[in-house]
Amino acid sequence: MRYGIIIALVLLFACNAIAQRGAIEIAASAGPSINSNPSGNMVYKGDKISMNYTAAIQGLYNVHRSISVGLEFRVTELSRKSSLSDSAHLVSFNSYIGGDNKRYIYAKKLMATSVVGNARLNLSRAYLYGGVALGYGFTAYNASKRRPNESYRAPDGGSGFCFGFQAGYTYGLTHAIALNIEGSLRNYSLGYTAVAPGTWPSTDLHYNITAYAISIGLKIAIMPKYKQQNYIPVFRGKGRSAQPRRP
Repeated sequence: MRYGIIIALVLLFACNAIAQRGAIEIAASAGPSINSNPSGNMVYKGDKISMNYTAAIQGLYNVHRSISVGLEFRVTELSRKSSLSDSAHLVSFNSYIGGDNKRYIYAKKLMATSVVGNARLNLSRAYLYGGVALGYGFTAYNASKRRPNESYRAPDGGSGFCFGFQAGYTYGLTHAIALNIEGSLRNYSLGYTAVAPGTWPSTDLHYNITAYAISIGLKIAIMPKYKQQNYIPVFRGKGRSAQPRRP
């Protein structure tokens, strides 16, 4: 067991990761996501968590070995389940929504573009990072087409601002390719031109909802043309730095 831990640490810190100043990182990831109940005037609230998806593409620029900024495009599904019979909503004579262990779909496809910024803690072969995101999102899907496991779909056309946080771990497989795992939180404030269900007097639908996701993917680094920092040799003279002789 002790030797296994030592080998794992050696592999973890054996060589340099891709956190180079001036490098551009392209990242793609996907994973599961869950979300809170919506607030605002959305009356359909689920009592059980529903497993959703999230996928993201990021383009990041390393302004410093410890700081990166860039853009993120993320697609997320938002839903919960309603399983309690007393939570069903009467919508017409002998017709109910909810209470059937089916899903409330708040957004089948929510697309958001955000500006992201991360601070990093660089290790020998990897780095830890955490940061913030701020952007704008909108929904785009067929709201009238429900699947058998869906009790309700929110109308299409919702849009609004989003913000959030992310933290992750990037492990360098080579000097230019890395494995990445990230946990993220995104809060969406969505407004619609459609009427909110079950409200009187009628008002436009609007709600706030928070998604929590874990995603795994790859990062590819496009290195700057100048010599990489990790490969600049250190020349030492007697008590001071010395330049190499010209050939």
